Amino acid sequence: MHSGGETIVLQAGHYQAKIVTVGAGLAELTHGGRHVVIPHKPEEMPLAHLGKVLIPWPNRVAQGRYIWQGNELHLPVNDVVSNSAIHGLLAWRNWQVSHQSSSEVVLTIFLPPCYGFPFALVSETRYQLDANRGLQVTLCSQNAGDTSAPYGAGAHPYITCNLQSINGCELTLPAGVVSLSRPGFRSPGRLSDTTIDDTFSVPATKEQWEVSMCCPSQKMSTFLRSDQPWLQLYTGEKLQRRGLAVEPMSCPPNAFNTGNSLVHLAPGEEHRLHFSIGCD
Repeated sequence: MHSGGETIVLQAGHYQAKIVTVGAGLAELTHGGRHVVIPHKPEEMPLAHLGKVLIPWPNRVAQGRYIWQGNELHLPVNDVVSNSAIHGLLAWRNWQVSHQSSSEVVLTIFLPPCYGFPFALVSETRYQLDANRGLQVTLCSQNAGDTSAPYGAGAHPYITCNLQSINGCELTLPAGVVSLSRPGFRSPGRLSDTTIDDTFSVPATKEQWEVSMCCPSQKMSTFLRSDQPWLQLYTGEKLQRRGLAVEPMSCPPNAFNTGNSLVHLAPGEEHRLHFSIGCD
């Protein structure tokens, strides 16, 4: 076993995916041999939380501190630049394979109570590869304790058009999205040298929303679809702008403090998050 844990290869039609058990991570997704997400070698520790699952919170908790039911709790600060606790507690833990077939794998993990997060969770990540619809991903967590727990979830894939620079790509966002830091942001539009590391709120809808990126030189378009109320976009400067991080999230940054869209997960209760990635 290497630093990524075990590697599982999924196949369906022209799609192939590589999943690593550490962080229940998406290490590679190709269609006809062309990259749909920025890949990393399964045996390497990837930069920028590439492909990882983000539980029990996505994004950041400011200063690693929050108050829950009158108690101040302290999480490990693992992002020095922002002085925050970033991307949950399971991105670098080894998950267990509970089911596997040629086109599907289910990974599970138990998160015991710990300092800063004294709650018990059982989490599951399901990857299903479909020849027509691409990669379907479902994250599910259940409160296995006897007290209510704060909870949020997300994922950190980087969609790409076969690793071409995103500068030449056109980005299309869901209708009605609002950036928390740049209200005038518009789509569709060519990315050029635009730098983005922004959180967007997505209007409530019964249908899934879609973020797509089209590269004319590759004659390729990739997409991520989800139904979550929040979305983080990052233009991947740490990865030479070869792809765009499209992170579906159940809550925005610092929700453990603001309470914005924070899930109060009751004992025995489950929360699910779904998204899909593919190409046209």
